[in-house]
Amino acid sequence: MEKRLKEDERLKEDELAAQRQKNIEYQNIRKERLEELGEYKISIRLNGADYEKLADLCETIGYRRPQPGMRNIIETLSGAMKYLIREEKDSKLYQPKSPAAKELYGLYKTVSHLKYDLGLEDKKITKKLNEENVRTPINIVADSDGGYWKVKSITRLLDKKILLKRLSELDGEDE
Repeated sequence: MEKRLKEDERLKEDELAAQRQKNIEYQNIRKERLEELGEYKISIRLNGADYEKLADLCETIGYRRPQPGMRNIIETLSGAMKYLIREEKDSKLYQPKSPAAKELYGLYKTVSHLKYDLGLEDKKITKKLNEENVRTPINIVADSDGGYWKVKSITRLLDKKILLKRLSELDGEDE
C-alpha cells in the first residue's frame, strides 16, 4: 500500500514537472513571437463601448474577434493598430474626386491591407481578388468589367508613384 502511494506521488510529481516544462517552452515561444511584433509595448484602457468598436474593427479587417482569455490577442490588437496607423497615413496620400479614382484608391487600400497587415503573398492576393471578381486597376482606368489579376498587377498597384499618376489622370489633373 505504501509502495503504491509512493508511485502515485512520483507520477504526480512527474506530471507536474512535465507541465512546468511545457509552460516554460510555451512562454519562451510566446516571448519570441511578441518580440517579432516589435520592441515597444503600450497599455491602454477602454470602456466597454470602445472595446466593442475595437473588436468590431478586428473582425472587419480579417482578424478573429478578441475575447477575454483568447490566445494571440496581443497579435490581433497589434494588427488592428498597424491597420489604423496605415489608414491614417494613406488618407493623407491622395484625396480622389472622380468615381473611378475613388474605386482605384479603395482597391489600393484593400490590396495594401491584404499584403502589409495580413501578410498575404502576392499570389494569394491575386487568387482572392480573382475569386471575388474584383476589377483590376487597368479595367478601372479603361472602365471595363472583369480582368484577371496577376502578381504584376499587385506590384504596380502598390507602387505609389504609378498610383498617384493614375489617380491624378482619373481626376483630370496634371502633375
